[in-house]
Amino acid sequence: MAKRQIQAQRKPVAKPAKKSMSDQRWLVWVPVVVAVLLYLTGLKNEMLGVDDHTATVDNPAVRDGKLLTHFNLGMYAPLTWMGYALAHALGGNNPVWYHLLSLLVHAVNTWLVCQLFLRLTGGRMLVAAAVAFIFAAHPIQVESVAWIAGFSTPLYALFYLLACHRFLDFRERAGEWKAYGLALLFFVLASLAKSAAVTLPLTLAVLDVWRGNAPTWRRRLLEYAPFGVVALGFGLLTIYSREQAMLHTPVLTDPISGWERLLVLCYTPLFYWWKMLLPLQLNIYYSFDKVDGQFPWTYYAAPFAVAAVLWVAWRYRRQASWAWQGVLWYFAAIVVMLPWKSLGSFEMRADHYNYLALIGFAWVVVKGWSALQQRSDTGKIGIPPLLLGGVWMFALAALSLVQIRTWKDTITVITHAIDNGYTQNGLLYAGRAKAWGSRGKLQEALADFDKALEINPQLTEVYKYRGALLGFAQRFEESLRDLNIYVEKHPDEAEAWYNRALTLVNLNRFEEALHDLNRTLELDPDFTRAYRARGNVRQQLGDPAGGAADLAEYERRMGLGGE
Repeated sequence: MAKRQIQAQRKPVAKPAKKSMSDQRWLVWVPVVVAVLLYLTGLKNEMLGVDDHTATVDNPAVRDGKLLTHFNLGMYAPLTWMGYALAHALGGNNPVWYHLLSLLVHAVNTWLVCQLFLRLTGGRMLVAAAVAFIFAAHPIQVESVAWIAGFSTPLYALFYLLACHRFLDFRERAGEWKAYGLALLFFVLASLAKSAAVTLPLTLAVLDVWRGNAPTWRRRLLEYAPFGVVALGFGLLTIYSREQAMLHTPVLTDPISGWERLLVLCYTPLFYWWKMLLPLQLNIYYSFDKVDGQFPWTYYAAPFAVAAVLWVAWRYRRQASWAWQGVLWYFAAIVVMLPWKSLGSFEMRADHYNYLALIGFAWVVVKGWSALQQRSDTGKIGIPPLLLGGVWMFALAALSLVQIRTWKDTITVITHAIDNGYTQNGLLYAGRAKAWGSRGKLQEALADFDKALEINPQLTEVYKYRGALLGFAQRFEESLRDLNIYVEKHPDEAEAWYNRALTLVNLNRFEEALHDLNRTLELDPDFTRAYRARGNVRQQLGDPAGGAADLAEYERRMGLGGE
């Protein structure tokens, strides 16, 4: 009897039950709070000279309310412009309101990502919160959120994620066509924020593969069809808007052949994955640089590496379904933003293209940790993977703080890229020169303009800005030299003739100045400032009647709200 009592006492005590999901609901807000706290540090960042003004205060859609009838920066994004218009109405040129808007949208997106993975994992709160944390805090997201001109990315992602949620409602509630209609509506809104949203039909197919209980392929294709039609329409519109902006004209110093294009396409996702794993030296621009006319060996190895990743993910899709799911999500979200072709002065490789694609990477990382942790629990791995994962996630937030400060002003963000070896064929030097010029730093600006032309003599715009800067410094002969070159290259640009006329006036060469002002008004009769300048020149040349007529025309136009 005593022996039986002792054995009973030695009976293992049952482990306490795991906390229910309702006890962990607070975890949903951890990544959201982290997103808010991180980007609050960037509210005082300046409006950059890299597209920020063009996208906002100089955008007719924002300034004049022409939301539906204009393209801007090669885009048709009226919903994004509505966001800019709201920030402009609240604070004009004050960048705080634009940054605050991006912060709020990113925080909402983080919450939506967490909710999405609660659905996809059957309520596994820790997993969902970890994926959302990576989405919220990863430094590769900084470009999308801290760059005012990048606001279209988090905004389209907001409606993209809402569409995913409503499509899952449609799948989970058979015959819930209202949810289907809402998913389609959110898709249209996402596309009106940024045309990159056209990848949504692919992502919906990935969600069906992920869940594994979707209807037959024939029925699925019919359900995807309306999304495909919307995607095709916005895709064609984007091609047209790009052509209108002349972004299709390459100015590359090293053109990329068809075979090299394949190398670039395969190398780019590997480049991104490495940046996601070790997010160091993130820049506003990444070029594809050759050495002695050839790409480095890593480019030639890239097709084999990508093929190996896809084969392994497919081969073990049943044992490690999470790897296949993550790879599919990543490529579905980013496929149209890979560098299929050159667009104007740049190749399509940038951090902000990964804003939604990062979700697939985060899923693989989190599930990979979990799988390794299980092996660690059996003693097969010494250092707990979850501990290493926690350190890595903390490092993400810390590096994001540093990266947000990198975006504080034009000079800082461009200098960071130049110091890391990226010049965008001289354009980054030209951009920094303009920023130096706006600060009155003449020598720094001229040095950068010289460097830009040294790298790429085809950057004729440098002559325009350097000529104006030299004129401001009263170095009129040098100014005229640059402006002569620019007028020769751009004889149909009214402003080029006007700028040269002002320099000629300062050199007391009034007859030549009058010729340039006449040409200005031939090219653009609505160039209001040219009437005032011509009026003064005519008076200098002894034509008081003609001068008075021009000055009266200038005053009349200004009274009508002219330029």
